[in-house]
Amino acid sequence: MPVRRIVVAVDASPTSVAALEATTQLAAAWGAEVLGIFVEDVNLLKAASLPFAREVGSHSGAFRPIDPDGVRRQLRSQAGRARETLIRAATNHRVTVSFRVARGRVNEELLAALAEADLLSLGKGGRTIAARLGLGSTARAIASSANGHVLLLSHVSRVTGPIAVVHDGSPAADQALSLAGDLAPRINTQAIALCLAETRAASSELALRVNATADAAGFNIRCRHCTRRDARDLARLARSFGANMMVVPVRSSVLSDHVVEGIVRDFFGPVLLVAERS
Repeated sequence: MPVRRIVVAVDASPTSVAALEATTQLAAAWGAEVLGIFVEDVNLLKAASLPFAREVGSHSGAFRPIDPDGVRRQLRSQAGRARETLIRAATNHRVTVSFRVARGRVNEELLAALAEADLLSLGKGGRTIAARLGLGSTARAIASSANGHVLLLSHVSRVTGPIAVVHDGSPAADQALSLAGDLAPRINTQAIALCLAETRAASSELALRVNATADAAGFNIRCRHCTRRDARDLARLARSFGANMMVVPVRSSVLSDHVVEGIVRDFFGPVLLVAERS
């Protein structure tokens, strides 16, 4: 399925600017349009309205009441800056772009937007120090529940390749292979298939199938053999082949959710999670 519409979450997180750059680069390669969404978190607004809510001054360290109107002004200001950043990135890559402010629960709003798009893009880190080093709560929740393709990005603002695609023999892996094979030549790089199976012999058989699929679709791919014991090292293996993007099928009997989360956490570049779609 071709990628024609990408929804990108824009916020105040450190990875947001890099996410916008990488997203608009890929949108240009696919010829896709981009919708940027800034979500005013209704939970934050409700918390700010509680009579006992307090904030700590960044310089004084003193507690003071939270001003709900001030929180709303800050959100409007953040939305304005996010819109400007998105338009600048889209202009650089000559991508058609639109922007929308939504109010609600962040996860729900983003998942609803994904239902009307081919792909959802967001930064994988959160605002806390721990989340910046790993996987933020929003990214984790969406990755585990999305019924569609999700692109999780970190500080890497440009995909230069190669693109490593994990193939475990599942239908979602076939879609992952198709996406990687279609994208790689568009950004002048190559695709590498990490053929993951129970045994080396099964991996070799899977590689034959992957090569046949690639030949029929008209794209080139290099296959590398992986067994189940290699699953925890897939991010390291991809890096060893020079990859700076991974495409990974989700909800697989071979590739567990725990392993997928480990790939997203440990791989430094963009990770495209592919769910089977009709």
